[in-house]
Amino acid sequence: MAVKYHLVLRKNLSREVEPGQEQLYYAQTRATRTCTFEELCDLIAESSTASSGDVKLVIDRLTKFLAKSLERGEVVQFGELGNFQLLLSSSGSLTTEAFSAAQLRKPRLCFRPGALLRNLTQTVKGERITFEPVEGEDETGGSGEDEERPGGL
Repeated sequence: MAVKYHLVLRKNLSREVEPGQEQLYYAQTRATRTCTFEELCDLIAESSTASSGDVKLVIDRLTKFLAKSLERGEVVQFGELGNFQLLLSSSGSLTTEAFSAAQLRKPRLCFRPGALLRNLTQTVKGERITFEPVEGEDETGGSGEDEERPGGL
């Protein structure tokens, strides 16, 4: 299966832009659809002995305890999926005494994919698609609203 992309005309962000190359076409991924949480639970249930409700319950608890573990500063291992960790950074200070908690930046959630997902990024291919713009769509290819398109595009 290939990741779908289309071309979008954007400003050339290169340091030295030659005349006539102020705008270039860049690839932009295009999701074909959204797999909802309910669909995901149903798919897992179909391939196991658990019911869809059981799967939802486990994922709900998993999410709750993931958040609690991250708040405690732990790295949370999700088996083959990968690892999650909260990271903090700050602006600098000349001395340790001059540093205050106000210098902390917003925490970031870091996900480090496991081998299966890392390998996926190495092997996936791209497939160019073309589509008819939907009325009201902006230049980047999206109107900001979830909209159904014929053919899943």
